Amino acid sequence: MEHEGTDAANNHASREQGPSTLRASRVAGKTLNVPVLIILAIVVALALGVWLNPLPKSAELAILDRPATAADALPDGVSPLQIEGFTVRLAAEEAGIRYFLSGDQDRKNLCVTFVPDNHPTQWGTACGSGTSSDREIVRTGSNGLVSVVLVPDGYDASELEQGGFKKIHDNVYAARTPRVPGSN
Repeated sequence: MEHEGTDAANNHASREQGPSTLRASRVAGKTLNVPVLIILAIVVALALGVWLNPLPKSAELAILDRPATAADALPDGVSPLQIEGFTVRLAAEEAGIRYFLSGDQDRKNLCVTFVPDNHPTQWGTACGSGTSSDREIVRTGSNGLVSVVLVPDGYDASELEQGGFKKIHDNVYAARTPRVPGSN
């Protein structure tokens, strides 16, 4: 019985208040929208995050955009790992080693090939993903000859240089290793 009396008192109070009951309903309606507002806030935060920190851009090797010349052909006996459709350019020649760069049309796969003139059978090729312009693309080398790092255009190579690598080309850093056993 006491419960019924309380309900009657509440009904009487709500009739007297009129507009305040309507306000309570609106507040209740807004609490139902809180999850929507939270989701909207999350979407806006994610959009701002992408806008302020865009996805990394793909690696660029400007040398691959220049017209090919006869010097860009890989030497006889050097079989690149690349598939057909790759473009190859001679990037540099330093201390008897030629460095070739190559890549597919969309630059998703980029490669470096080194060919030592005095040990032509000890050439090497390595390929890496060109999906990011802020990291090394690939490292390769041959014991006793050279270690090679392929980097994208504009790469900060200060750590490589501190580690003993020398800039051979904008995209190629190399460090000579001890001589090959049995060589002159």
